[in-house]
Amino acid sequence: MSIITGNLKSLLTIKFKPRHDTFTDQFNRIFMVKMAMVASFLLGLNWFKDTITCIVPASAGIDKGYVAQGCWIQGFYIYKELKRVPGLLGYYGVPKDIYQDGMFEDGTLCKSSEKNCIPMTKTFYLQYQWFPFYIASLGLLYYFPYIVFRFVNTDLISLRTSIKAINVNIDDLVKNYFNYQINPPNRMRMRLFGNLGVKLSYLIVNVVAFTVTDGLINNDFGSYGFKWLGWSKGTNQESYDYTASRGSYKAGEVLLPNFGFCDLLEISQDIKQTTFNNHRFVCEISQNILYQYVLVILWFLYIIGMIISSIGFLWKLVNHFILVGFLYQGSEAKKVYEMLTFREREYLEFVRKKNMTIYGELIRKLKDDRLRDVATLKLLEDSTGF
Repeated sequence: MSIITGNLKSLLTIKFKPRHDTFTDQFNRIFMVKMAMVASFLLGLNWFKDTITCIVPASAGIDKGYVAQGCWIQGFYIYKELKRVPGLLGYYGVPKDIYQDGMFEDGTLCKSSEKNCIPMTKTFYLQYQWFPFYIASLGLLYYFPYIVFRFVNTDLISLRTSIKAINVNIDDLVKNYFNYQINPPNRMRMRLFGNLGVKLSYLIVNVVAFTVTDGLINNDFGSYGFKWLGWSKGTNQESYDYTASRGSYKAGEVLLPNFGFCDLLEISQDIKQTTFNNHRFVCEISQNILYQYVLVILWFLYIIGMIISSIGFLWKLVNHFILVGFLYQGSEAKKVYEMLTFREREYLEFVRKKNMTIYGELIRKLKDDRLRDVATLKLLEDSTGF
């Protein structure tokens, strides 16, 4: 247990230190990645420990261990049409008579072999076989935009290292970061759109994680959080009564039922006889309880991730407009900003937030160099007549 606790603690630990990306990006690429790893870790322990337990009558003449393992492989199913059986609820999707696998038009249950009986659809649940691996893959998906961010912002990362040096050479900064030969405008423009793409990709990752998870759990995950909140407002008896007299189902068992049917074929042969039987058992899947709690946390995290990613993207756009308009600087600095590309303005803003002394020296240096270049160009145009 101490090993498990230590592993969870290390996964949840977040070190607070200066980072290259913004807080909205860090929420997705650090916190969401860690939460995906924790969820995968917990579900993985459940995957190795818990089994499916089925009601096997003695008259069935079949080994209970074989039934449990066979149903784990085969999967179990329910009838989602049984959302409300008149006068009887019981287990979600499980009729009182297991042979009643159909329904008349008036909603009365029947056997599919009867006339005018419409067979109900089997909805299978096998997510316990692979879901921990899927959640772990989401962690990798959340981290991917940061890889793109590092590639797009190699210049800003190196600039940060340069201004952290003990003796900063302003001429070198101008030569390496404010030089069109080294940083052509087209490349700087691509970095601009690349950063917008990174912000947008975090939002896309949250949307993809939400919609794919919904599709993998029979399209019941999309409204799970709302249903869970509605269920949590009920009284204690209404929320936890499992008897046939209860008035509604739990939100969790609608998402991932705790009980269901399992069909198995018994095929054997010896010297005297050949056996071929079709068995149907009612089974409990206790690991779904943990899945229900993990998934409700993930549901809220996906929604929060979408909101935070949207804020990050919108703030990036607002920041672009602020830099273009340059409304909050003095007249001397404004003249310099007007002669710079947008990416160069981002360089200056980055330096301003990190070191005001270097920022002031850069403004003066760029002002002298760019104004001198403008004056030289004007003289050249006057002398040539172009």
